[in-house]
Amino acid sequence: MLELIREKMRGIFAMIIVGFFCAVFALWGVEQLFQSGSHSQAVAVVNGEDITPPALANAIVALRGQYVKMLGEQVDASFLNDAMLRKPALESLISRKVLEAEVSKLGMTVGSKMIDQAIVGDANFSRDGKKFDPEYYKERLRSSGVTALGYQQSLRTQLSLSQLQDGVANTAFVTQNEIKDIARLEGQKRSFDYIRFPLKTYEAAIIVSDASIDQYYKDHKSEFMSEETVALEYVDLDKKILEKSIKLNEADVQAAYDKEAADFKPVLESKAAHILIDAKDGAQQEKLDSIEKRLHEGEDFALLAKEYSSDTASAKHGGDVGFTTGSVFVPEFEKALADLANVGDVSKPIKTEFGYHVIKLLERHKTVMKPFSERKNELEAALTRGKVDTLFNEKIALLAESTYGATDLKGPAQELDMAVHKSDVFTRRGGVGLFGQQKIIEAAFSEDILEKSRNSAVIELSSDRAVVLRLSEYTKSTVRDLSEVKPSIIEKLKHAEAVIQLQKKMAGLKTRAQKEDSLLAIAAEEKLKDVTATAKTRDASGEEANLVGDVFSMPRPQDKQAQVSAFALKNGDWALVRLTAVDDVKSLPGSPEYQAVAARLNQGVGATAFEIFEKQLRNNTKIVRHDESAPERKTEE
Repeated sequence: MLELIREKMRGIFAMIIVGFFCAVFALWGVEQLFQSGSHSQAVAVVNGEDITPPALANAIVALRGQYVKMLGEQVDASFLNDAMLRKPALESLISRKVLEAEVSKLGMTVGSKMIDQAIVGDANFSRDGKKFDPEYYKERLRSSGVTALGYQQSLRTQLSLSQLQDGVANTAFVTQNEIKDIARLEGQKRSFDYIRFPLKTYEAAIIVSDASIDQYYKDHKSEFMSEETVALEYVDLDKKILEKSIKLNEADVQAAYDKEAADFKPVLESKAAHILIDAKDGAQQEKLDSIEKRLHEGEDFALLAKEYSSDTASAKHGGDVGFTTGSVFVPEFEKALADLANVGDVSKPIKTEFGYHVIKLLERHKTVMKPFSERKNELEAALTRGKVDTLFNEKIALLAESTYGATDLKGPAQELDMAVHKSDVFTRRGGVGLFGQQKIIEAAFSEDILEKSRNSAVIELSSDRAVVLRLSEYTKSTVRDLSEVKPSIIEKLKHAEAVIQLQKKMAGLKTRAQKEDSLLAIAAEEKLKDVTATAKTRDASGEEANLVGDVFSMPRPQDKQAQVSAFALKNGDWALVRLTAVDDVKSLPGSPEYQAVAARLNQGVGATAFEIFEKQLRNNTKIVRHDESAPERKTEE
């Protein structure tokens, strides 16, 4: 599993991570993730721009989540600690900075139309997963502490980076001869006979002596060490628990509403629909004339939008692009919309950088202050959050003060009206839930807790939760008794001897099979089955996949003489194989198989081209890394 993670940290996966961070930054706001104070020492500087510790910390969290999502149950928490993830996360942030600089240098940008389409088409801003909800969009941004302008700018950066990647990748190509060769190899079929020799049969026949078991135990005691374990006492400061203790005063909620009402200023909102005819459309004027004529004859605007509009995102909803207070769309669009006097009015074609728009006014009204009954729940939630945040910050400070130097957790917990909990026993690989988190595991096995019997510092797991730990139980790693590990030793020794026996047997049988014209005689002697596999392709699945992969590595039969080989399979079994025929299937350029190969190869060379492009940009960029283990800087120029 560790090898898999190391492999995934290289090559094109690095760019996938960059794209992943782009999405994260776009959703939650670059101004939040990259903000830093004068006290923060940059972890790296790219062309004079700092990458701050908070930005790196967020990137590490995001990367850990990506690995967990990608690898699922294969993940071992000990491999995903901050120290391991620091380098790939930092390199991803550096790549982003380098690529952003290139986007700026090339003057690449994304127009408002594309930004609007991306927002309207984003399922994150739909309550039902189908239609864009402008109010929900505003709520999501407010809850994340992100302004609409900030979100649009981060989205513009994300889309610009995607354009750069597409632009470079699309310049790479594969020749037709290369595609033909790969398609021919992938479509190739092979026929063969084989006998499978089960390893377990040989293991079962082996008798292991007590002397061999004793000797193995003495020579390999390090293999039989038990894992050290801990159980912890802990106090848990959780905003979800604190929230239950908050009691709001009705007068406070009313006061919050009154303040909101006093600050409220009504704004004129207009809801628009449009039909966009792209600037590059060769039949632009013909389409505009047809739209104008059909509208004049009374045809439905929404149906015409679905038929004509090149803005496919809004066309699905009859051209509906939502509400604006005068700043959402480009100036020409906003002016034309403002000039429409009555709901239902339709503008003449208006030219913008995107083409020609025919605009319809769907609704117009001044925003009104919602009544107290409608705002009450939201205000109560906001006031509760504020009180919880204040209480949490107060308690976290008191918790740090009262637990520091204390000889237990019981006293501090009583002072703060908190409970002392106890964990189940767990190892360095982590436990369940809270105790599977890397911060908790590292603290639990730290010198302060294990050797000095101190309380841990306050460990902030998130902005909503913090814990303090103390050792409850500890069991050292010891050599397990021979009686406990004897079955596993017998299994190891049987396996090792069976492998040796099978290897020797295969060498002899391979030589014999090369002289005979079939495997039938050998199969009969060994009381095994001779299997014929006809016209197998490379994409075999299931039990045969390993064997078929090995068969495709064999040379072709020569002069109608079968090729013979023997392979160890993944489960330890061996297969004696006679390759009898190879059939090269030609894929015609227009066939689906040929097109699939072409698409995949072009995608691969495009990814490689972009990887090379990024390396060249790095070579021309001044990158200063701050090495945590040494005072000097490492500079890449």
